[in-house]
Amino acid sequence: MKKYIIGMDIGTQSTKVHLYDEKLELVATAVREQFVDTPKPMWMTQKASGWWTRLVESVKEVMATANITGEDVAAFGCCAHMHGAVPVKMDGTVVQDDIQLYSDKRGGYLADQISEQMTDELFNISANMPIPSWHGIKIKWLKENEPTVYEQADKFLTPKDFINFKLTGRACIDYSEGTGVFAMDWKTGKWSDELIKLLDIDKEKLPEIQKSYEIVGKVSAQAAAETGLSTNTVVITGGGDMFSMLYVSGLHRKGSAVDITGTGGVISGYTETPVMDKRIMNLHHVLDGWVPFGNIDAAGVSFRFLRDVLCKKERDEAREKGIDDYAYLCQIAEKIPAGSDGLYFLPYLMGERTMGSADSRGCYIGMSMDKEIGHFIRALLEGVAFEFKRTLDIFEEHGNDIQAVYHVGGGAKGDLWNQIKADIYEKPIYTLQTDEGGVLGVALMASYAVGLIDDLVAKAEEVVKIRKIYEPNQNNFGVYREMKDAFTELHDTLQKPFKHMARVQEKYR
Repeated sequence: MKKYIIGMDIGTQSTKVHLYDEKLELVATAVREQFVDTPKPMWMTQKASGWWTRLVESVKEVMATANITGEDVAAFGCCAHMHGAVPVKMDGTVVQDDIQLYSDKRGGYLADQISEQMTDELFNISANMPIPSWHGIKIKWLKENEPTVYEQADKFLTPKDFINFKLTGRACIDYSEGTGVFAMDWKTGKWSDELIKLLDIDKEKLPEIQKSYEIVGKVSAQAAAETGLSTNTVVITGGGDMFSMLYVSGLHRKGSAVDITGTGGVISGYTETPVMDKRIMNLHHVLDGWVPFGNIDAAGVSFRFLRDVLCKKERDEAREKGIDDYAYLCQIAEKIPAGSDGLYFLPYLMGERTMGSADSRGCYIGMSMDKEIGHFIRALLEGVAFEFKRTLDIFEEHGNDIQAVYHVGGGAKGDLWNQIKADIYEKPIYTLQTDEGGVLGVALMASYAVGLIDDLVAKAEEVVKIRKIYEPNQNNFGVYREMKDAFTELHDTLQKPFKHMARVQEKYR
């Protein structure tokens, strides 16, 4: 009997459920839109119940489209936006439905407090500095600010682990998310008593750690009744959305890098061990090995902000002409020379994680009377690339030679941004023919768990197919090297004023 695999990706703006056959060919897709709530400045939340509702609806839809039943589905895998802390009781109750997302910065003050207590010994256990995004910081915030929620919760699960818990009744976490708790010893792969003491949370409230492609359990009778899946369908641990996407986007062999520019943005390398530098982050891959990375919480969303706030006229012109909004804006920006005639954009509309602070803010610097809207568009595209170039430089400073960068996500669709990145990174940019994201990655891992494929790396090489290569233009190296240095100087100099600005905003908003 033919067997099928279901993969789910819980994203910031939508959920995707894909149904694949045993040859990993896509059979059916269901997409549900969702939104982020911002109840206070720098707070970002979604409802856990909404993820489950969209799963139930989408699984039923793809099975109906393919005219199959739950008995035909061999395995299920989920990936999701990372680090959210879902408080649950082991009886299946969700203690609080509004969940802090990865980009929620309310725990910034806690991260600052813990940073003051960080020693080299603790850093060598965690391979990371404390930031408000980490799962453990969110748990600590709940303990301090909503103690009833903290006390009632038996476990704190990440979004994809919450889905697995709802399906199987078992609380697990994989290594990609486990290292993002800020409570795991990277050398042993176990929860660290030293880091848990630093966080001042209870160890028993953390789930069991296992590999991304291992089996959590089978779908429970209750979950089968709700979703239409079978009690014979196995559920894998899965991975964070970023790492599940990286796996099928070029980051399956060490020495490569991947730039994911979507709503947020991440630039990642693939190494044997963490890159021990406090300016970047290190998380375990869904495969063996480590992924050092830097991020921008507002990458593509900065472009959308520009479109909807400063470029309304141009946006409406594009729609009247039947042209994609962003492609039209890039046509305008192409008329501007490399370097945007000295206009800089700092892409911190949602603060920073490790390269700066949660208090950082987005800004244009270098405005003068000769600037046109095209300068603002191009400067934004260059600003995102400059920020990622800083992280690439750190990888290479620590002896990790990067030969090429794969570019995926919405930002990879247009020629201009790809070429700007090639010129600033001084490396060829590879875009892919297909970009199904993390949902394909977890589907491959689920297939591996039930024996439909026998080599995760070899299968990734089959699915990673190059669409186009953008070679760097050496004529732009000079201006971009000098501007990157100025960009870094602006960033570092503004950290103190950013903190002052944030305090004023908090006082008078």
